[in-house]
Amino acid sequence: MTQSSLKEQLQALALNNVATVPAKKASAKKQKPGWREQAQYGVELLKAHFPACFKELREICPLKIGIKQDLVKMLATKAEIVVADKACMVNSLSYYVNSPAYHKSVTAGATRVDLDGQPAGIVTEEEAKYSVECRKSKMEKAKVPG
Repeated sequence: MTQSSLKEQLQALALNNVATVPAKKASAKKQKPGWREQAQYGVELLKAHFPACFKELREICPLKIGIKQDLVKMLATKAEIVVADKACMVNSLSYYVNSPAYHKSVTAGATRVDLDGQPAGIVTEEEAKYSVECRKSKMEKAKVPG
């Protein structure tokens, strides 16, 4: 399978897998959106296939800059993983790196890791500040009702 065909397949699956949020019922409990369940499933797949890189909450490390491209290339070589799961993993990467736990791990001087868990750079002051701002922004959005 070529890299471009994998990319095309992932894009097609992403368009087909867009989950719709069920209509709210007055008496029903608030349901978790389908996209979140899909993203969490993708993160679990990432943890299963790349355990040295994708960790549990307390062990999260900053990831290598450009890891998405590395992930796509690596998944293209893994015939045993179905295309739908590959697409789910690639799409879930943004969910993982936008989590509060991930942003908390992005501190100046922290070591970034690649898919094999090997050192792949250091977090700069600027990157750490950006991560703090992202966390603050998310916390503010969570406080605002609506």
